[in-house]
Amino acid sequence: MATLIKRDSENLAPNVAPDDMQQKPSNEDLPLQRYHEIMSAWGEGRFNMPDTIDAAVAEFYTTDVVFDVETANGHTGMPELKTYTFATIKDWFAWIAKYEISDVVASAVPNSLDPSEIWQRFSCQVTSKEAGKSMLLEAIFIYNFEGDKIKHVSGIYADPDRLASIDNKNRDMPAQLMLPSFEPHPNPKPVFEAAFAAWSSGEFAAEETKQAAMDKFIRPDVVNDVSSSLLPDVFKVYRGHAGTDEWANGVIGQWEFTRFDSTVEAGLKPGCVMQKLVVDVTHKGTGKEAKGIRIYNELAYDAEGKGVYTKQFWANPAVAASLY
Repeated sequence: MATLIKRDSENLAPNVAPDDMQQKPSNEDLPLQRYHEIMSAWGEGRFNMPDTIDAAVAEFYTTDVVFDVETANGHTGMPELKTYTFATIKDWFAWIAKYEISDVVASAVPNSLDPSEIWQRFSCQVTSKEAGKSMLLEAIFIYNFEGDKIKHVSGIYADPDRLASIDNKNRDMPAQLMLPSFEPHPNPKPVFEAAFAAWSSGEFAAEETKQAAMDKFIRPDVVNDVSSSLLPDVFKVYRGHAGTDEWANGVIGQWEFTRFDSTVEAGLKPGCVMQKLVVDVTHKGTGKEAKGIRIYNELAYDAEGKGVYTKQFWANPAVAASLY
């Protein structure tokens, strides 16, 4: 079940039922409930006040926690985009407190194959108090629980290079790609599954079928944002049917998959599914091999069941870039 939190800058805490109205969660439900509770604690300021932060960290994180916002974003050079430990996680909360945050929208779903893993989609308007620069921040956070505490966090920003420039008055922020608006499909997961089956069977690759497949499953103005500054000539924005062909066949078509694990969940954003991919790849052209590439794909479908955009969140972009 998805959960959604929407708050403005005056109150970041989500609504949580009083203790006497809440049932004791099962082992499968506990991580999602604890996710709610940590979001409440953050919204109430418990991670920002000197007299409460130590107790809050101890309540919600294991002593061997790994809070990793480095693997996905560290190539930007922003010093705060690093890996935090139990002893240093308060530095993370001190850093994000440096910004004005408003228009928070946070949604979460458990991984259906592993309920101890919670997927969060997070967006807000963030303004640097130091530089006065503002941006729409969007990110995916993956929380892995051990019992009722968080043992591992992976933070993946949609635009890490923009974030890395927000405090620098002398550095222009890279342009932000605005993804198309659309009327969301009410049940996007079966739509995705049909399109993914067509891709898996080669309909998007064969010359005699690929145009018909694209006409059936994706809009002519589809946007595929797979950008990463680690490899900007390959990992970039592809547009339309021609761009889809270039990415799916010209780029991914050169990837020989020796492992392909896919998990798909709906509920993080209307009309969208989130697909987690963990793959091992050998590049047909370079002969290079990369194991454990991790990607989170947000795929959007309109009311007619056609793909509007794909936004790729690279969890470890350096691993994928090592193929080239």
